[in-house]
Amino acid sequence: MKTPHLALCALSTLLLSSPALAQRGPSRAAAAQAAAKKAAEAKKKAEEKPEPPPRWFAVHAGQVHTVTQGVLRDVTILSMNGRIHAIGRDLALPKGTEVLDAKDKRVYPGLIAYNSFGIVGGGNPEDSTDVFGLNLVIALSQGITTVGAGNSIAKLTYGTLEGHVVGPRPTLLRLRLSGAANKARLRADLDKVRDHQRELREHQLALKRGEKDHPAPKKLSGKLGAYLAMLQGSVWATAKADSRRDLNELVTFAETYGFRLLIEGGAEAWTMAPRLARVGCRVVINPRGRDNAREDSRSNRPSGWTIENAKILHQHGIPLTIVTQSGGIGLWGLAGNDLFTLSLEAGFAIRGGLPQSAALEALTLQPARFMGVDDRLGSIEVGKDMDLVVLKGDLFRYTNLPEWTIVNGRIAYDKAKDTLLKHVRPRDLKQPEPPVILWPRRKDSAQPEKQD
Repeated sequence: MKTPHLALCALSTLLLSSPALAQRGPSRAAAAQAAAKKAAEAKKKAEEKPEPPPRWFAVHAGQVHTVTQGVLRDVTILSMNGRIHAIGRDLALPKGTEVLDAKDKRVYPGLIAYNSFGIVGGGNPEDSTDVFGLNLVIALSQGITTVGAGNSIAKLTYGTLEGHVVGPRPTLLRLRLSGAANKARLRADLDKVRDHQRELREHQLALKRGEKDHPAPKKLSGKLGAYLAMLQGSVWATAKADSRRDLNELVTFAETYGFRLLIEGGAEAWTMAPRLARVGCRVVINPRGRDNAREDSRSNRPSGWTIENAKILHQHGIPLTIVTQSGGIGLWGLAGNDLFTLSLEAGFAIRGGLPQSAALEALTLQPARFMGVDDRLGSIEVGKDMDLVVLKGDLFRYTNLPEWTIVNGRIAYDKAKDTLLKHVRPRDLKQPEPPVILWPRRKDSAQPEKQD
């Protein structure tokens, strides 16, 4: 009776030791896992929204003022998803391209307001900007497409928050030199930082010589840490200065300690332009700002305000950004010193001798460089954002108003459809051009006929 039992046990052992049969159980589990994974992927794919088709936008332009590549005539600017895709003649436009016909008009890069308030929201603009706000529309009506607001750089994306925030502004270290105590304190702090740099170099040399026990200098933090970044060149210093005296003190500090300097104001900068150029200063200038520049009759040195300030600085190779006296929009009836006249502000600099190309650069590419976004903004080039302003004539002529303002490849402002300025020289109404020279009167200007 034991023999059949032993035979059954042997047969069971033989079957379990068979490789094919032993793998049957795990293979079923693996197949089930693969099927479940495949089903999950199919469900995820079904839930995913398909990518929207590219958004194409094109402008047929009579003149394109590129800033970096001169003036192009009779070309088309094509953008895809808000970035310039191609510039040229006889471009093959993809199906579904939105086209703006500006063959008889001039196209410029969107203007950049280096400093502003009240146009976009504070803090994080995405959380606080009214994209239908009146101030935003007024700024668009003057060709402004990007503003510096607090610590942020934002675009005037009317009606949408898509692409609204460009990014944070670069860090600037503001210096205060008012009063002898502040100057002495700043000089003492900078001397401490220079001593720290010297100790750090000595420590590094000692390590190279094999002196592993050489003590390392203490790491600087707080105010001294910020000054260290400034002396190392990773942070620009900035200060408000208009008079020759204040400018001279700033430049002396920059020469002594070797930091990079951005000057705001600079009303009397023309009096010491060669020295500013040697230091490598940047200047944010208001061409009409004369309040803090009074001519000193007691001095035999140049002093005071001049309309040629911007021209002289440009001749010495100093980068300029033009701003208005006020960074907001004034609605109280006193116009002429706010962002509503940003291009007119550059017109005053042109009246003082600044080349028109340099004035355009001071409203577009230079502020983009000052804010570290010139890889995206400031000129009309392939790969940059499609931010444009379209006018009938010269940007710097006060009689010309933007017909369209384009932001991120979308029409953000259309003068004919907006209620603010549509009645001013309407697009469909042909009117004679006003005289070229209205003021000041010159000998070669056309004089008005006398009425009997």
